[in-house]
Amino acid sequence: MRLIAVDIGNSSIKIAVDRPSKINSWQTELTLNSETTLSQELLSLPFKNDSFFWSVSSVHREKESRLLDWVNQHRPNDQFHLIRESDVDLQSNIESRELLGRDRLISAWMALQLNHNQGPVIIVDAGTAVTIDLVDPEGIFQGGVIFPGAESNFKRLNAFTDALPELGMQTGNSPLPHVFDSVLGKSTVDAIQKGVYHSQKYAIQEIVEQMSKLSKQTACTFATGGGLKDITPQLNPDWNYIPDLLLQGARAIGRKLNCV
Repeated sequence: MRLIAVDIGNSSIKIAVDRPSKINSWQTELTLNSETTLSQELLSLPFKNDSFFWSVSSVHREKESRLLDWVNQHRPNDQFHLIRESDVDLQSNIESRELLGRDRLISAWMALQLNHNQGPVIIVDAGTAVTIDLVDPEGIFQGGVIFPGAESNFKRLNAFTDALPELGMQTGNSPLPHVFDSVLGKSTVDAIQKGVYHSQKYAIQEIVEQMSKLSKQTACTFATGGGLKDITPQLNPDWNYIPDLLLQGARAIGRKLNCV
């Protein structure tokens, strides 16, 4: 079977069709932000006459169920596999692997592979939520932190105030071009964007710095997630920015499970 890697997040579904060979590049990538176009968009994938193994990471049960229903209806010969914690060959020192978001575990495992199985590794994933996790020098996942992403903060400011507008990508607003030039906003919109993006930048930097101090060895930092695209130039240029880190992890695990 050929392979499809899937990342079901809180705000979107990312789908990537693996190439027929083992070359680490995608034949097709697709991001679904609107549930109403799910069927139409999926039918545009290059299925031809092949059967596919769907290697799926999910943190959103409703979207996961919708995708599974579509595969069962339109692709009955395909195999849909929701990645379990037991599929991820990464030791951990946390309270419950079962309750841990699969995206965090998969991304940490993939970052460790990309770092030649050498820890410590720090993984920053910025989306609806920002997660920052640590894999120690022995290759053990030690957990990390979770806090709201920029888009979530924009929505919260609008939802819990009477007069502040909703900003951010989902409402068609892009960051002001000089948002990091000064901390002083000269309008309400400017002040909101500066506050949200500055707080994201400094929170991420400080937490990564504190995690780095937990080991005498230098940590390698991997960063991913759509929430980073507006602040990447402000972060450490030595970090490894890999937009499809989770999809790469789902592909690698899918290849193992699918024996390809």
